[in-house]
Amino acid sequence: MLSPARRSSAALWLLALTLVSGYAAAQDSVPPQTRAVRSPGNADWAKDATEARSRAASQNKLVYFEFESSGCGNCRRMQALLYPAFDFESLLIRLVPVKLQFESPEGKLIAERYSIEDAPAVLITTPEGRLVFRMQGFKDAADFYSHVHKDLDTYRQFAKRIDAQDIASLSAEEAYATGRELYSRLDPQAALPRLKRATVAPHPQPGLRESALEGLAAVELELGEAAQARKSIDQLIAMTKNLDQRERAELFRAQIPLSQNNPAEALALYKKFEKDHPGSKYRDKVKSFIERLQPTTSNR
Repeated sequence: MLSPARRSSAALWLLALTLVSGYAAAQDSVPPQTRAVRSPGNADWAKDATEARSRAASQNKLVYFEFESSGCGNCRRMQALLYPAFDFESLLIRLVPVKLQFESPEGKLIAERYSIEDAPAVLITTPEGRLVFRMQGFKDAADFYSHVHKDLDTYRQFAKRIDAQDIASLSAEEAYATGRELYSRLDPQAALPRLKRATVAPHPQPGLRESALEGLAAVELELGEAAQARKSIDQLIAMTKNLDQRERAELFRAQIPLSQNNPAEALALYKKFEKDHPGSKYRDKVKSFIERLQPTTSNR
């Protein structure tokens, strides 16, 4: 049997629990549209992209970039339609949001990487920078939510697929498909081992190994591995029977010296291409490259 003092403490504890439960229930019963709004989406917005990425990484979230610009009427219109809505608050639960001025150095750098040309724009990435969602301009809230939720669902399914992969045992088709999508999502580091696997996996579909080599060379060059890119593209040139693919590979091969600050070698390769493929559909492009490179090499 409880002593009077213990009975009193227990009663107070039960009363406190009742009050807390009643308060929580009352809060849950408050319509979302009448809740106090502390910030856009009631979220804790990061002060800059670095903080947003750091917090997203530690909290296992994605990064929500919102580009705005001074004097941007459509930016204000977008914010007016999104910010008060409970839908926006729900969206930001698994995201770390940050605002970027489109004209700022940070804004310009990120906009250039993700091919964003104007504000308003919304970008969602992983903390490492893999593209999840990109929207330029703003139509209306319904259109925004339709696209953002669809793209988020698509990405989450793709991420589960990637996380479950054993790269060394992937088929050529699976390795190429996921490597190509990762590259399109601006994640060349994750694309690299999958495209490498696609070039050596057994029993590929006809032409797949050549396509994988073409993609692999592009990834290697982007990652600064010029020697490896040269090796991959030379292998493609030697094995492909597709004439258009061969021409694309030869043009890519000519770009590699430019990444190594060797315009003279690039010019020689473009001139060789012009001589070897006089009827190429890339002829005009090659001529423009030659015209731009000739003054560069003559002044060296």
